[in-house]
Amino acid sequence: MFVLFVACIVFLVFSVMKSSDAYKIAVARAKSDRRVVTALGTPIKEGMFASGKTNVKGPSGEADIGIPISGPKGKATIYAVATKSEGQWRFSKLDVKIAETGETIDLNETESASNKEEVIAKKSAPQANVRVTSITLAREQGDELKTVKNFKRADNPEHILVTLSEGNSGAHVKTVWTNLDAGGVTNQKLWEKELILDMPNPRADFSLSNTNSKLFPRGQYKIDIYLNDTLIDTVRYEVQ
Repeated sequence: MFVLFVACIVFLVFSVMKSSDAYKIAVARAKSDRRVVTALGTPIKEGMFASGKTNVKGPSGEADIGIPISGPKGKATIYAVATKSEGQWRFSKLDVKIAETGETIDLNETESASNKEEVIAKKSAPQANVRVTSITLAREQGDELKTVKNFKRADNPEHILVTLSEGNSGAHVKTVWTNLDAGGVTNQKLWEKELILDMPNPRADFSLSNTNSKLFPRGQYKIDIYLNDTLIDTVRYEVQ
């Protein structure tokens, strides 16, 4: 009878722990992480017995738990340390340690952050002889774009067309629009946009619209054009 009583207590403790939001969030984060999936395979299952403790009082709480998980390729343990404040859980530690290799995967690093070097390498990798072949300002005229040197106040949106040479797939083109001296404002950054060319069309079309169809203030403006994070040209224009 005593053994049965102890078993019921243990089962109750584990049930409470597994029903906590901290436990559920930690498991969900692990199962959705590409690095964990690569190491363990799918499906990823939770072990029966977690360790540690959770303590929740309304909108506040704390958790320090270890959660065994496994997949077709191997086993691992989630280690989570978290505090709850104003109803939100924040993890000071959220790791997955792979049993077979000893590798520790930090789930507080997003996959994009963990793959930062890969992303930077792809972004900065030079495309074969890629270069800017033309930069053109344009206004809308019906369904077409008409080349201009300056804009009228009513031109809304304003366009700039950046054309690259062949072999541009993956090239990053960015424009930064600045109000140099217009409407009583100087050196005000208006807008920034980056496009990645991964299509046969070698032309990137950037446009700037004034909110609520207002007229652009008369004055001096500039657009800085970047290719793969390198400033390659600055176009100055006037709104007349």
